[in-house]
Order: sequence, then C-alpha cells, then structure tokens
Amino acid sequence: MMKDDQFVLVDFLVKHFSGTLSQADRQTLQKIFDEDPSLRNQWDRYTSQGIRSNDAQFWDRLDLDQARANILSRGSIKPARRLFGMDMSRLGIYIGLAASLLVFVGIALFLRMINQDKQLVPDQVYHYKNDVLPGGQKATLTLSNGKVVTLSEEQTTLHEKNGEQLQVSGGQLHYKPNSGNAALANLKNTLSVPASGFYRMVLPDGTKVWINSASELIYPLTFGKSTRQVELRGEAYFEVAHEKDRPFIVSTIHGDIKVLGTAFNLTAYSNTASNVTLINGNIQLTNKNQSSRKIIPGQKVEFDGSNMRVTQANIEKETAWQHGYFYFEHDQVQDIMEQLARWYDIKVIYQGPITKKTFGGSMSRSVSLAEALELIKRGAGVEFEIDRKTVTVKNKN
Repeated sequence: MMKDDQFVLVDFLVKHFSGTLSQADRQTLQKIFDEDPSLRNQWDRYTSQGIRSNDAQFWDRLDLDQARANILSRGSIKPARRLFGMDMSRLGIYIGLAASLLVFVGIALFLRMINQDKQLVPDQVYHYKNDVLPGGQKATLTLSNGKVVTLSEEQTTLHEKNGEQLQVSGGQLHYKPNSGNAALANLKNTLSVPASGFYRMVLPDGTKVWINSASELIYPLTFGKSTRQVELRGEAYFEVAHEKDRPFIVSTIHGDIKVLGTAFNLTAYSNTASNVTLINGNIQLTNKNQSSRKIIPGQKVEFDGSNMRVTQANIEKETAWQHGYFYFEHDQVQDIMEQLARWYDIKVIYQGPITKKTFGGSMSRSVSLAEALELIKRGAGVEFEIDRKTVTVKNKN
C-alpha cells in the first residue's frame, strides 16, 4: 500500500468529527468497508467514543496537509510492536489508520489545542456544521487599582484597598456592609459580564443585582451619605434595599432611574433605546433632556434620551432571562436573534429579505444553539445555518 493511502480513513475521521463528511465520502467509505469488513469495526470504535466539547474546535481546525507532512517527516520513527493487542508488523489500511491517527493526533493536538473555544461542539442531532453551547455564570471584576479578576462559581476572597474584603460564594459576589469610610466612595469597581454570561452580586447596601450578557455595572466601594449611585451598560435586574433618606440611582446612556426601594428590570444597551420595567415599588425616570416621569408597578417605559413611551409590561417576558429562559411575544426574527446573539456569543447574518411576522413562545436558556434554532424555525418560516459562531438566517425556499 502507498504510504499516503494510509491517511484515507484518517481524513474521513477528521471530516466526521468536524461535521463535514459528504455523501460522496460515505460512498467511498462503504467501498472500503466492503473490501475489508474488519475496518468497519475500527471505524465504529473511534466514532462511537464521541468527542468532548473542548475537542470540537481541534477537529474543526486541523490542517490536514500540514499534519500529513508532519507524519511523513517522521517516517523513520518505528511504531510500537503492538497496539490494542495487534501485531504492528503487518502493514495495511487497518495498521495505517491506527498508527497514523495516533501520530496525527499527537502532533496536531500539541500544535492546535491552544486557545480553544469550549462553546463549539459537534452537532450529532440536527445536522448543522457544528453546535454552540449556551452561556453560563461568568464575569470579570476590575478592582480600583485596575487589576482584573476572573469570577466563577468557586468560593474565594478578594482584597481591595483599605483592607476591604470581597467574598465570592454560591456563584455570587458579596460586598459586606462597611463603615462608610468616605475614602472608599472614590474607589470604583466594575463587574463585566461577557456575551454568553450572567452573574449575580450584592452591593454594600444590600441591594441585589442580576447582570445579563454583554453588560457591565460600575459602582463605588461604599455609597455616599445622600445617594447610592451606580452606572449600567447593558441589562440588569435590581432588588434595591430600601433606605428612605438615601435614594438609589442607576445612570444609563439615555437617562437616570431614581428609586428608594423597589424591584425593576433595566435594559440599557447602547445600540437600541433603553427600557425599564417596574415590578414593585416606585421609580422616577429622568431622560437626558431632563424630562421626568414617575412609573407605577407593571409599567414599562422605553426611552432614548429625548422621548419616552409608556406601555403595560409583560412582567414574565421582561424578567424571563433572570429565571433562566427566553420569552418571546410579538417579536420579529431579528429581535429573537439579537437575544440569542448575546447569550450564545454568535454573529448573525441575514441572507435576503426576512419575514416581518412576529412570533411568541418560550424556551430554556440551557439548550444548545442548534436546539434553540430548531424550536424557532418550526413557526418562524426561516432556515438557519451554523458555521462555527456565525449563524446565517434565510427564508424557507
């Protein structure tokens, strides 16, 4: 057998794990299995083991030609005499598959396993090129000295200036009530949540905050005597600790929200109008043009710095993300994909005109991207393609 022929099945294994095995490839494989039925057992042995989520990008990015060159350049290396209990002295496709695959993976894994995106996994159900895992609990904290700390669910203690200790426990960042040291009011922290993430925290006054994907909250290590002020870019749900004489103010790109003690959901991404939904209590919204409006529970206000539009809110829809699911109601495909883009950290491309119809429904945020898209396309009249972290949307037919 020609030495290069030993890579035929290795090529097919790479295509199998990267989701690019064509119908013509399958026909060629069948001919190989017909000529040597024992090879089917070996193929099944490799493919039935599946692939770990953090191996997906490795298989998808393998440079086959370079790997061949690496293996051929190592032709003088003598393989072990026995592999899986078989005599390695007998050459053939079977031996070529086993020996070449081991050397192939050994060299390529060393060269290619750095900086993998662990969200990319094979799709073995819906036949997309690949699948993308959902987001999870993750964030970074920028301390007052500029140091950036990665947060997770693991319990730990962080140290700030003036001996302040910050606790991470139960997947939540806790700021202990402090003595009101005025110097701490000038020290700012920033909690940044990336796309495909969310995080929870408790501020020094006891206010609880849930922070959604692609968002950040900026706040002092202690609040001043007259106000408690933070700055939000993105989306967060607040349960504000009640203090009659010290209002809580959230500043956004389009205006400020002033409260005493209440619960509300605030969305303030820079690319769209902001909106706030009041769950209970009372708030006062002041636009950048200094126009103000008091809101009552159950109302939603959209504001863009100059205009306000008040509507009756669907509380379940506005707070669904905090409880771990998506809720769609009278939403266009583009609105739905915008939410998915932040949660799965994907880029969305639209091919041709897309239907303007609106849709409704709900689904868990814990499903993979492929499953989410399958649920959406059943009623939306669109098709999807996934290519790594790019999703193409197009009308059916």
